[in-house]
Amino acid sequence: MSGAEAFAVIGLISSIITIIDTTRQVYDAATNAEGLHEAFHLVSQKLPLVLDILIDCRRISEQKQDQFKQETDVIRKRELEKSAEAVRPVVEQCKQSAKELQEIFGKVFTGDGANWFERYRKAASAVFGKKGRVEDLMSDMLDSLQLLQAKQIFRDAVSQHSSELVEAIQELSEVASSLPEEDGRYKHSGSGPMNVNASTGTQNNYNQSGRNNTQNFGGQTQHFAK
Repeated sequence: MSGAEAFAVIGLISSIITIIDTTRQVYDAATNAEGLHEAFHLVSQKLPLVLDILIDCRRISEQKQDQFKQETDVIRKRELEKSAEAVRPVVEQCKQSAKELQEIFGKVFTGDGANWFERYRKAASAVFGKKGRVEDLMSDMLDSLQLLQAKQIFRDAVSQHSSELVEAIQELSEVASSLPEEDGRYKHSGSGPMNVNASTGTQNNYNQSGRNNTQNFGGQTQHFAK
């Protein structure tokens, strides 16, 4: 791998910075944020922290690239290449989470038609191919930034934000789910129906005939017929 390929991480970091900055602008410009789930507000509060860390990482990467260009020692050049290569997978994962978050914010805040929750539910489904949550995407980004702290090239840049990262991750883990119906409270595998009374009241007399059927019952009072 050439030095240019190894230090392509600079372009990756720059693209994430642009994505995050655009996401923040979408939120700041929103006129329909009233009544929005608290997770959106919390995620938006963490965007500047992500930007600060990424800007520091880009600056360090540019410095290392300059050192690589000026370095004449082959071994040292290879060490600089390896340090840049090592962070690339983590940065790529961070970019993926940032892109998905940007897509959801864009559809929630600029979409027409349904209320914000319905736009959010559809956007999350479209982005993931399954349901996902904005707080999880932000947590994924923060986890990626924490991983960069273990990489020598970015150790100093990330370490100075270490306590902020820990606090942010903790806050996100405690926020109420922004997609509560996707938390997996009721799960069913196998064939047959699942019947759940998630509210109050009585669920009575469900009959199911046939072979190899699976029944799940959730209710206040249940009467099973043969």
